[in-house]
Amino acid sequence: MKRPNKTSKSGGKAPPKRPGWMPDLPPRPAQKPARQRHAAGKPRGAAHKALASKHDPQAQREAQRYEHPIPSREAILGFLSERAQLLNAETLAQDLGLTDPRDFEALTKRLAAMLRDGQLLQNRRGGYGVAQKLDLIPGAIIANAEGFGFLRPDTGGDDVYISPAEMRKVMHGDRVLLSIVGLDRRGRKQGAIVEVLERRASRLVGRIVVENGVVVVTPDDRRLHQDILIPPGKDRGARSGQIVVAEIMQPPTAQRGPIGEVISVLGERLAPSLVVEMAIASHGLPQEWPEATLREAAQVEPQVTPVEIAGRLDLRKLPLVTIDGEDARDFDDAVFAEPVSGGFRLIVAIADVSHYVRPGTALDDEAQKRSTSVYFPGFVVPMLPETLSNGICSLNPKVERLCMVCEMHVGFDGEVTRSKFHTAVMRSHARLTYTRVWQALGENNADARAELADVLPQLEHLHKIYKVLAKARQRRGAIDFDTREVKFRLGPAGDVVQLGAETRNDAHKLIEECMIAANVEAAKFLDKSKIPALYRVHATPPESKYEDLLEFLGEFALRMPPHAQVRPADFSALLKKIRPRADAGLIQSVLLRSQSLAVYSPENSGHFGLALTAYAHFTSPIRRYPDLLVHRAIRYALTRGKPSDYTYSASEMASLATHCSQNERRADEAERDVDERYKCAWMEKHVGSEFDGIVSGVTSFGLFVELTESQVSGLVHITQLPNDYYHFDPIRHLLSGERRGLKFRLGDAVRIQVLRASLEDRKIDFRLVQGGTDQIGTNPIETGASTSGKKRK
Repeated sequence: MKRPNKTSKSGGKAPPKRPGWMPDLPPRPAQKPARQRHAAGKPRGAAHKALASKHDPQAQREAQRYEHPIPSREAILGFLSERAQLLNAETLAQDLGLTDPRDFEALTKRLAAMLRDGQLLQNRRGGYGVAQKLDLIPGAIIANAEGFGFLRPDTGGDDVYISPAEMRKVMHGDRVLLSIVGLDRRGRKQGAIVEVLERRASRLVGRIVVENGVVVVTPDDRRLHQDILIPPGKDRGARSGQIVVAEIMQPPTAQRGPIGEVISVLGERLAPSLVVEMAIASHGLPQEWPEATLREAAQVEPQVTPVEIAGRLDLRKLPLVTIDGEDARDFDDAVFAEPVSGGFRLIVAIADVSHYVRPGTALDDEAQKRSTSVYFPGFVVPMLPETLSNGICSLNPKVERLCMVCEMHVGFDGEVTRSKFHTAVMRSHARLTYTRVWQALGENNADARAELADVLPQLEHLHKIYKVLAKARQRRGAIDFDTREVKFRLGPAGDVVQLGAETRNDAHKLIEECMIAANVEAAKFLDKSKIPALYRVHATPPESKYEDLLEFLGEFALRMPPHAQVRPADFSALLKKIRPRADAGLIQSVLLRSQSLAVYSPENSGHFGLALTAYAHFTSPIRRYPDLLVHRAIRYALTRGKPSDYTYSASEMASLATHCSQNERRADEAERDVDERYKCAWMEKHVGSEFDGIVSGVTSFGLFVELTESQVSGLVHITQLPNDYYHFDPIRHLLSGERRGLKFRLGDAVRIQVLRASLEDRKIDFRLVQGGTDQIGTNPIETGASTSGKKRK
């Protein structure tokens, strides 16, 4: 389960001419930080002359950061853009006056980082050019099990089709530079891979296959469409059919597939206890802590000291409380509210992680590499070591903690009229749970109210402020998907002993609205100060997805405006309209899937789903690196520092936005994989049982059904429908029997029986018991149905 840390070795030579795998993070220039300069703010030597002569817009920033500054990324891009030809590292160094070996080494590392981020391209002769000038598109590879794939551009927009021949050079998750070469048969943009910027995580999980003495690993993830060749002696004795963890040693090329070695053998059969281990290996989640990181974490004082408190706003007597789930272990946020003239005073206090995790440290390097904590049932892969995440950074009850505070005045109309940020010290007065708070506020449970008596007045104020914030949310038309979270309870052996969907109550929503309010104020504050930071942006739905949505809604006699006119309020109105319907869950899930993916960006372009013009993530710095960056930016802005002097440039922030967005998607995929397998494990225990469900998909080969209570999905294959010739209408999403006239549509209520469930294949098969236009009753169902125009094999 342990995974070695990837390291990067850079000497004084130019980067390789055809970079293959590159490290997760841009190499840091090997220069001393600003605090070690001999003359603060005064760059020296030839590099300084180059900075002045080339009009480096970030010269002052670089001089403050390093004793021996070199031209910034912006200056290098500008210089190369002005030249009519590509330059190798030696020529570029000479033209910039970087003749000292120390400066040349720093330049080569900066060039390697710019290659990794897709800002530059290097040809086979070692020449560097500006990727944007060459009309090349950086992005991530999204592979399909059929062999073709797509590029998801870093800058957003439509995906670009990649042919199977081009996909032989890469694997799912690689980052590449792509050139547009034309249109495919369906009129989509088609691209060719020009350069691989960064390879996906090198580890994967799969099964050993031995044929004619040749050993390969077939990946468990079907998007990894190429088998991994295992050379003789590199299989660790694994037998054919066994599940293994393999590491890719040589990535694929146009001429051959990837080559690797077996790292560990997991066993013959996938058990629930191995599910999380597989996900960690398959998605390349960093789990081991580097020694330097642990060493720095151990040096952090376990208690807040008087020196740290000095100069901070003292909120220790304010009855701030945390409200989280029963299984929460790290507490990012605490809240307090009280009525004041014209509305409410709302305090949102967030763990001051930026005080403990500083730029340039091993703690920061590892946090940046991970970007986010990953949460599995019963297990967490944290962004920060436990001594910080569950210790000194966590707002644990009855102990002093450092925090960043957003203080807001909220009017009776739910609008924030003014806000202010502080560095502060606090003492949480209680660790509360959503369940107990809801019992006290929503159900008036006497025991709960007695237990929470000391903080009950503040909780009632918070509930009132939630109601006015919710009304403001409704007025601006924010989309409110009323989703239920699936929860698993595991036994001592790691098997699933309980599964259920948890519905959000007002306690959940109360905290959510307070956090959104603080996030909005953070975004507005940073947007006004012009300090480089990450915003959380969400675009309007992609046009192609929206057109599919309109077609889907037409089957239910539901309407939405054209794509050019759609607003968040249109989605909100539709959600309200369908709420009483039995198929509301299905329609809501389709509406959700039609949305764009929310990402991090250095530019504030608003949040469509929340109907906000400015939004950032401020409230979870223990588990999200973008929040930590926002804290650093706010802390710097409070000192009234100039944007040009800030630690991060706009280009560096753009690189971090891409990195954090990609790692967030990686975490989501890993969590989703585990959830899918645990659902299968749960259904394995219920083979033969009957459940109610809703038809969530109609195809030529059967029906997909989502169970009402557990939200587990499975397939009713056409052979498990009453014996008939079935005609599939893709426009109307209808499957109809020729002889019996039995019809199945999206949203139909059905009853199914569980036939089989496969933990390894992540597949669940159902048999129809009752449903469709005509009731089937309890009569035995004949199999052997056929679709029109096709014969089943």
